[in-house]
Amino acid sequence: MPDGSPRISGSSPHKLSTPVRMRTKKKSPRQEEDECDGEGNPCESLTYSPRSPSFRAANATRLPHHALVNVFSYLSMSDLRSCMLTCRQWNNVLSLEDSVVWSSLVQRNVPESALADPYLLSELTSSKKKLRSFCFAWNPNDASRNNYVRTNGYTVHRQPVAQSTDGIRGKRGISSGVHAFDIVWEGPLGTVAVVGFATKHAALHCIGYVALLGSDDQSWGWNLVDNVLMHNAQSLGVYPSTNNPPKYEMGERLRLVIDCDQHVAYFERGHEFFGVAFRHLPPVRLFPAVCAVYGNTEVSMVYVGSPAMG
Repeated sequence: MPDGSPRISGSSPHKLSTPVRMRTKKKSPRQEEDECDGEGNPCESLTYSPRSPSFRAANATRLPHHALVNVFSYLSMSDLRSCMLTCRQWNNVLSLEDSVVWSSLVQRNVPESALADPYLLSELTSSKKKLRSFCFAWNPNDASRNNYVRTNGYTVHRQPVAQSTDGIRGKRGISSGVHAFDIVWEGPLGTVAVVGFATKHAALHCIGYVALLGSDDQSWGWNLVDNVLMHNAQSLGVYPSTNNPPKYEMGERLRLVIDCDQHVAYFERGHEFFGVAFRHLPPVRLFPAVCAVYGNTEVSMVYVGSPAMG
């Protein structure tokens, strides 16, 4: 046989034979799943790595009541409002008006002097109502320069400035629903002492002593001195419309009710209904307001919420 031709030796340890499939340990379904890409195709790498323990994410809507209360206690009022609109269970937790959530917010936001006053917030029976009333209280940034809001947050003080009529609006306006505001004139009335409401465009200061609320089409007012209703610089008559309407006494609690759905407004004293004062109110945002002329007089306003009807 010539050199360079292939040789086959019988003593060669490597024998040509038919390939035999090796028996391997059967893989578990989990291993087979790991070796596929989800479509039945083998993955590029078949190296196995130790599995890390998996933790099931907690569903925030199913947290126990006490856990939700603890979390909500750290949130702001705007965040709580979002929570109430997000989940029915969260809304149920926050609907408890005397819960720790609302009481903690009251302690952080409502002035201590207001909470210590035995008369100011006496009509409010829960922490949530007290907090809401503070959100509607007088706005120190929406007042005449001769007015300032006292540290309790609910009482406006008019400084003794001659030939000036000075007003103030509440922080928050209303445009739907029925809302009640308790107003107490805690000082002398002078020649002009008007309670009522106004749009954000109504004037809050003028020279002289005039019934500023009701002097234009942006405000509605009741002058407690002569009991005359005013709107758009026109007198709407004496209110209440009785032969001898009662005179306001300093320190009395009056209730202003604005019904945005029926477009009317009226006043009450205790359980006495004075009748409808203003009709055909426009569908705009209305703010409680007062104007005063007497030096060092004070007026407190507390938002009550929806009044008890009937």
